[in-house]
Amino acid sequence: MALFRVTVAGVIAGLILVGCGTLSSAPAVHSVTEPSAVPSRFPAWVFEPAQEGKIAGVGIAKPHINGKQAQRQLAIERALDEIARQMGVQVTSIQKLSTVGTSSHATTMMESYSLQTTSGKVVTASVKAWWHDDENEELYVWMVAQ
Repeated sequence: MALFRVTVAGVIAGLILVGCGTLSSAPAVHSVTEPSAVPSRFPAWVFEPAQEGKIAGVGIAKPHINGKQAQRQLAIERALDEIARQMGVQVTSIQKLSTVGTSSHATTMMESYSLQTTSGKVVTASVKAWWHDDENEELYVWMVAQ
């Protein structure tokens, strides 16, 4: 019985050592300014939205339950929130998701609120570009402050 325990303990210790020995090093961290850091499928503005010293932001939205228009609106709101943050405007975003269902059907509602406390600042920006990632159905919007 003692020999069995020693053998089992030895096998477990061996597996642990083998498992630890196969760990790879930490993944490389790339600077955003390195051209190789930007995956080729993404437009460059996704990672470097600033243009000619102007404040800019990128909004990203996954497919929305209420369709493409709601997905576009959410991406715009997120880009505006990012621009407002850079301008020193306090931004609070709240999303409420609720589902009501019966045995025959279900209804899901999503409410999204974005509150900007401006203290005299007005956030004005225009859409410079859109990009749709076909791999994960995310919509990206690039906005630049005016």
